[in-house]
Amino acid sequence: MAPVAIRRPLTVTAWLLVAALCVLASPLVLALGALAKALTQRPQPLILARLIVIYFTRELGVMVGCGALWLATVAGRWIDKPRSQRLHWRLLEWLVRGLATTARASLQIEIAADPSPEAAAALESDAPMIIFSRHAGPGDTVFIVDELFTRYRRRPSVVFKDTLAIDPCVDLLAHRLPQAMLDTSDRDQCAVVIERVTARLGRRGALLLFPEGGNYTPERKRSMLRRLWLKGRQRSVAKAERMPHLLPPQPTGALAALRANPHADVVFAAHTGLGLAAYPLDIWRDMPIGRALHTRMWLVRAHDVPDSPDDQITWLYDWWKRIDDWIDRESPDEHVPAETRP
Repeated sequence: MAPVAIRRPLTVTAWLLVAALCVLASPLVLALGALAKALTQRPQPLILARLIVIYFTRELGVMVGCGALWLATVAGRWIDKPRSQRLHWRLLEWLVRGLATTARASLQIEIAADPSPEAAAALESDAPMIIFSRHAGPGDTVFIVDELFTRYRRRPSVVFKDTLAIDPCVDLLAHRLPQAMLDTSDRDQCAVVIERVTARLGRRGALLLFPEGGNYTPERKRSMLRRLWLKGRQRSVAKAERMPHLLPPQPTGALAALRANPHADVVFAAHTGLGLAAYPLDIWRDMPIGRALHTRMWLVRAHDVPDSPDDQITWLYDWWKRIDDWIDRESPDEHVPAETRP
């Protein structure tokens, strides 16, 4: 990823122009989507048109808001002040809520949340916490973050790859709020960033981390199992092979979070229902229309988390197996190829 001084002027300028043009041309975009829907007898074109319009509308609003807040904080000198931080959190919530609401309405997706009573109570409290979530299917991050904002009034700090900084709204908000944007080519620095964000979680803060590191694909799982095998971690390979729905968890980030805030409770989050589409063409072919996003959360109190890194890795794999078993019970038709040996 290019340095901020080079990247940001290009991305912000390009996004402002594209977003403004899209908003101005939104009636035409929606009309073309409706025409394509009629010609193809498929709902995807109109759904895509609606998502494009709301995406660029919200992006334009966030960029204008970030610019106004930069000016209001004396060219960013007071950007870290509490009032500025509250307003930036509201901008992020407004962006995520708009995308999630439009996606739910356009795709006719139902959110069926089923947290354990202990997890729900912990999420509704003010105490900072760590959330380890499954990562699969299109848009799951947006829906999960929206749930944390709207249902639990949490302030989610998300761990994500720096390639998403191509979106200037993500770039700006990630640098102004406690978010963990990672350069995955430097594993040690990734751990440092996660530790820093987790250690600074404040009231109602929640670190959202996806230990799998990406959406599930059979090819990605074979590659990860091969790397584990070459590292001599045959026991981890054997455990991962018994989890047909999930990628093996990568423990580096999870251990960094636990190390940075050992007094934080941990929530494990699972979901199923949006399918396993991981790439644009797959999403187009298997758009999750009319589906229900079933979610489940479990709480682990801080004092029940193992102390040693080796025990924490075993504990993480055990929980991943529990999540895989839940997916198998909840959505047995979410089948993936069994042949994933390295």
